[in-house]
Amino acid sequence: MSSWKYSFELVLRELDLAKKRKKALDDLYNAGRISQSTYEHIERELTEVMIDLEAHMGTLAEKMNARIKDLENQMRALEVFLANLEIHYAAGEIDEETYNSQSKAITLGLEATKQELENIKVSLSKIAPEAKAEEKPAEAPEEAPAEKPAEVPTEAPAEAPTETTTEVTTEAPTEAPAETPVETSTVTPVEEKPAEEESKPEQPSSTTPSSFPSETTWSTS
Repeated sequence: MSSWKYSFELVLRELDLAKKRKKALDDLYNAGRISQSTYEHIERELTEVMIDLEAHMGTLAEKMNARIKDLENQMRALEVFLANLEIHYAAGEIDEETYNSQSKAITLGLEATKQELENIKVSLSKIAPEAKAEEKPAEAPEEAPAEKPAEVPTEAPAEAPTETTTEVTTEAPTEAPAETPVETSTVTPVEEKPAEEESKPEQPSSTTPSSFPSETTWSTS
């Protein structure tokens, strides 16, 4: 018996026994035959044992997978040796006695390798369903909440703020500066009126009384 097979079967048997004990403990507690404190104490011990056994089982599974790769490589090498032996015997390079002995040894090696490879795969299939059952419920809750919140926040806030900001900013500043300069320009001509009034009294001053005495003098002569 291979070393991996003995360890694997031992751990598998202990793990199965621990699970049966856990189920029996649950049944006793549900039937009211043991107290809650007793149940929690024994349940804690069984859980620790099961965790250790499962960790050991995982380590053995990794070693068994590595052993599968080694056996597959070994099978390919033996098949190549057997093919070369057939070629040398057909070419007359070796006699029949040598051919028979070497062919028998290689064939036995191939059969043993195939048998061990098959045993490892069968043993791993015993724990493979448990690993798949634990992975399936972990995938379901991840898909459902990921799709729903992604649709709501993207559509609503994207349209609302763009419309309000563009309307307010474009209308307000265009009307205000257009009206203010018109009012200031109408007020400014009021200040020019006193300038005209001051120019009017200057006209009578241009007609001085000196022109009149000049005419009178000429009349007397």
